[in-house]
Amino acid sequence: MKPLRSCIVVCILTVIATPIWGQQLLGVAKQAPVASLDSTLPTISLEQWLVDLAGVGKSDIHWEVNDCGEGGDGRQAPTCVEAILTLTADTTAHLSLAVADINGKHVQPSIWDLAIGAGYSFTGFKTLREWAVAVRGHHR
Repeated sequence: MKPLRSCIVVCILTVIATPIWGQQLLGVAKQAPVASLDSTLPTISLEQWLVDLAGVGKSDIHWEVNDCGEGGDGRQAPTCVEAILTLTADTTAHLSLAVADINGKHVQPSIWDLAIGAGYSFTGFKTLREWAVAVRGHHR
């Protein structure tokens, strides 16, 4: 009976802890200074910079914690926080920050991936500044 009770407690704690850990990672990413990701950009939070860049409200940015798109094939992967902006009916901008290593240890947020998807086609970008220019171009 004790092993069953222990298993139930562990399962309950896992269900409770995972969302809390994910919320912590979201907070770290949202508050990351943009200048720490690209020294040519202002020293404001990533979340505020995205709001200003895309001309949207904070609630219009979709945030998710994921495996940086790398873990689906069984490989170990770091943990990313991805911000997704809807630019047009079929176009979205994606910014992924690595926020934890493959062991789940918090790391300083860094750019993992930058892309804009239109339909089923995705275009990648090498720098945050280049990505920002493309995002702005979809609003003008």
